Amino acid sequence: MKKHSIAEYVRLLESNGLIIKGDYPEELAKKSVKRLAYNSNRVGPDTLFVCKGASFKEAYLDIAVNNGAIMYISEIDYHKDIPCILVNNIQKSLSLAANLYYNYPWKRLTLVGITGTKGKSTTAYYVKYILDEYSQAHGQAAAGIISSIDTYDGKSTRESHLTTPESLELQVHFNNAANRKLPYMVTEVSSQALKYGRLYGVNFDVGVFLNISEDHISSIEHRDIEDYFVSKLAIFKQCRTACVNLDSDMVDRVLAAAKDSEQVITFGANPKRIYTAII
Repeated sequence: MKKHSIAEYVRLLESNGLIIKGDYPEELAKKSVKRLAYNSNRVGPDTLFVCKGASFKEAYLDIAVNNGAIMYISEIDYHKDIPCILVNNIQKSLSLAANLYYNYPWKRLTLVGITGTKGKSTTAYYVKYILDEYSQAHGQAAAGIISSIDTYDGKSTRESHLTTPESLELQVHFNNAANRKLPYMVTEVSSQALKYGRLYGVNFDVGVFLNISEDHISSIEHRDIEDYFVSKLAIFKQCRTACVNLDSDMVDRVLAAAKDSEQVITFGANPKRIYTAII
């Protein structure tokens, strides 16, 4: 796998307006990043470490430095013996760094993202099974899937603990799928993943919006239905083709947001709504 230099990571974050301060010695600029981690126990020599999480403690960074981290990305400068890339959004920074570290593996897949309050898992598996039939007929591998039930990426199948995993783990799954020549990856996309940028820098070939109803409203998820709804609509900012269920509540707003995509396809239970393409 191609490795990238410290300077390349800094340029990527800078080009996305994320860096507040990024001073580091000139001799470090060409140093290749051998590992990317936000868990201090997974740090080894030449690791770029990301200080992520509401429960992050400075002690974790100390462990990372002792284990071989050469630079860290953080929203706080802890003034350690290694340079700090100070950023204004740690989650988006991690997602972009993970994209670069794994060389944008999702670009080698046809990526389908599915969001909605209800029916994401059911729809994801329907889509996977349809794609599997097509792939089998054309001598291709079965589609991968990342869902709230389980994850299959061509390398392994495992039980899921999050609807949409953390951005670094997402890129691992995309990379596994691409390396094993899976043609498709079907991904459930949660409102939390969209709101906090776990998929920042990733573009879907198809983004599906199923429905919206009041759910996940709390002090630790979404403050109100508007925040929840806007978070879900964000999928259209990062997909080529939007698929919209015309039977969804607030469908006018969904269709308006879907115009951010290159193409819109609509569907619904009404026979007149089965399939409509809007170019």
